[in-house]
Amino acid sequence: MKGKFIWMLVSSLMVLSLVIASCAPKEVEEKKAEEEKAVVKMEEEAAEKVVKEEVVAPAPEVPKYGGIFSKAYGMDITTGFDEVFGFHANPTTTIHLTNEELLTGDWSRGMAGTGELAWDIGGNDIWEYKTGCLAESWDFSTPGKMVFHLRKGVHYALNPEQEASRLVNGRELVADDVVFSLTMYRDNPRAYISKQPGLNKAKIYATDKYTVVIEIDPAYVPAARMRYADFASIVPPEVVNKYGDMKDWNRSVGTGPFILVDYVPSSTITFRRNPNYWDTDPCGPGKGNQLPYLDGVKYLIIPDASTRDAAFRTGKIDVGSATWETFPLFMEQTGGVIKYSKSLFDGGFNTHFDIKNPPFNNKSARRAMMMAIDWQSLAKELFGGEAEINTWPVTYNSAYKALFLSLDDPDCPASVKELYTYNPDKAKQALKDAGYPNGFKVKVLCTSAQVDYFSVLKDMWAKVGVELDIATLETGAWTELYQRKRWYGEYQLCYSSMGGLSTALQLTNIWGPGWANATDIQDPYIGEMYDKLQRAIVYEGQAVAMAMHRELMKYVLDQAWAIPYPKAPGYTMWWPWLKNYHGEFSVGNWNEGNWVKWVWIDQELKKSMGY
Repeated sequence: MKGKFIWMLVSSLMVLSLVIASCAPKEVEEKKAEEEKAVVKMEEEAAEKVVKEEVVAPAPEVPKYGGIFSKAYGMDITTGFDEVFGFHANPTTTIHLTNEELLTGDWSRGMAGTGELAWDIGGNDIWEYKTGCLAESWDFSTPGKMVFHLRKGVHYALNPEQEASRLVNGRELVADDVVFSLTMYRDNPRAYISKQPGLNKAKIYATDKYTVVIEIDPAYVPAARMRYADFASIVPPEVVNKYGDMKDWNRSVGTGPFILVDYVPSSTITFRRNPNYWDTDPCGPGKGNQLPYLDGVKYLIIPDASTRDAAFRTGKIDVGSATWETFPLFMEQTGGVIKYSKSLFDGGFNTHFDIKNPPFNNKSARRAMMMAIDWQSLAKELFGGEAEINTWPVTYNSAYKALFLSLDDPDCPASVKELYTYNPDKAKQALKDAGYPNGFKVKVLCTSAQVDYFSVLKDMWAKVGVELDIATLETGAWTELYQRKRWYGEYQLCYSSMGGLSTALQLTNIWGPGWANATDIQDPYIGEMYDKLQRAIVYEGQAVAMAMHRELMKYVLDQAWAIPYPKAPGYTMWWPWLKNYHGEFSVGNWNEGNWVKWVWIDQELKKSMGY
């Protein structure tokens, strides 16, 4: 439009100049000068108009209060109200809405703000992205000592209809509450933290009404930062002292953005907005607004996957999930209007070798099993072709990319890349080198859900002389065996769980007595590097430790202690009326669902879409 306007202007002026061509020379010059000035002025005005039109963008959506957010869970949350009895990550998901930790993830550093990370995994424990929650500031300058200064004016939610809440009476949270809660998790033998070596030796005390100090052996500071600061929910002592625990949902009292007001077993969990919540929106068009925006939250307990899918497709719940197989169908059935993101889960399962007994106490035998796998075919046939193959002992995530050793990295050793390159001839030679020229028979422990996967591996391994016996147990019995490491001897392979990225720098998947070290690795070099990593975190920072971890992976992957289970990206989906959401899973360290305090619902849009 700008060019057309100027061309018409110039054409008109050219005609005018022809009309006055017969005028005197002086008059002609004056007319030309005036014409040139007019053209310049018109060009400037036209350009200014275009620039103004170009910079005018749609006004950012202003958050609106009100509405109920709905989400479905596949299993009941029977122990979801007390972290002594339920692991913080899961199933205590209700606590992430009703109670809070000392620190949490910084929402303003995510997709709603600077876009530095997606908050799309559970275990994000990078301290650069932490912000204060109940603690306003902190001091870790003295190795082995953590000092937290609490916010003043943070009050427990008051629900007049609830006896436990009336007991606390909406009073202010103080340091004694934090000391009580953390000490309970440290000392109660049922609690997760009490079972963590070193952490259960921490000294926890208050120096005044708003200051909490944790003293611990510097070697355990990294784990203590993780577990005590952004993994332990604070509860009021009055409730625990009167009732003995907080297992009953009616005893739920916290400082969080929502109040738990109803629980119908195997049906629904209902939350109401905490009108006296202390926090405000840290970024975006709603910066400074009182949180939360929602009137409430409702969790629907829907065990059947197809029923959950139908609930999302029909708009009965606001968010859903899909695999690479089901996602295209969701897009088709919803007319492509749904929003989505995709990511890799940072935890999960892998197949671990019994490295204490034959044949897999021999490194060549383990390497043979890896090279006999057609990884590309496996990823294509079972995982849709998009799967990440190198997933153990850590999975790639952009927030943790500094500690991840990619197979495509020029710095990755050839001996490691060889493990992920299908080569049955080399696999046979490795078996021969291990003393098994004719192969061997092995038995794997898993559940019925993995039979198809191991059937594919069975066919591949048979080509190099390895005969696989697939043994299945029901989930409870299988979990009991692998977590207590009682599968060795009877089974030479075990499909078992791994820890997420938040524990990567503590090497939990390859060191220590915990269940995540399912292979029970006791390599002295790993122990030496564990000590160096913990010191590096304390004295030099996580960035230095991540670089050390990446270097360590050259050694770890070469040992072939476990067979990675390829991971295809999963899809998080949501309806467009759910605003300020980008597919987040946990803001901070395993705070699943805590992102609801920042989102809002466009109720007019939802109504206009017929829901």
